[in-house]
Amino acid sequence: MRKFNFKKLTALFLFIAIAFVCQSCFVSRCKRPQIVGYIYDSITRQPIANCKVGENLTDTKGYFQLKEQRYSQFTFFGYEAPPLLVNEEIYKEEYEKKAIHLFNPFGGGNRKGTIHNADTIFLKRILKSTDYK
Repeated sequence: MRKFNFKKLTALFLFIAIAFVCQSCFVSRCKRPQIVGYIYDSITRQPIANCKVGENLTDTKGYFQLKEQRYSQFTFFGYEAPPLLVNEEIYKEEYEKKAIHLFNPFGGGNRKGTIHNADTIFLKRILKSTDYK
């Protein structure tokens, strides 16, 4: 009768575990690319300073820049990148609210340093009604 060889079974199990681990890894995923652009008044065509875009404010030239946000994800070799969905609010008192919307079904796989140019965004002033009684 043959003896069961635990050393060979342990070596085989270790080999399978190492092969499995080598097929998986931590991957850097894009939560939001760097977003840059300008905010202008739609009528006067002048830049809007101190307009809130996401977590930042525009400068005197209406320029804004949102930093790239990334996260790490444990994944297996061959898996597709997750979708990228970005929704950043644009707000300034006396103006209508707007938002920057981005969607890419595989955008979570964007490389580090990806920049989205939002170009120029125009905001409309809210007209105030007056009561002439």
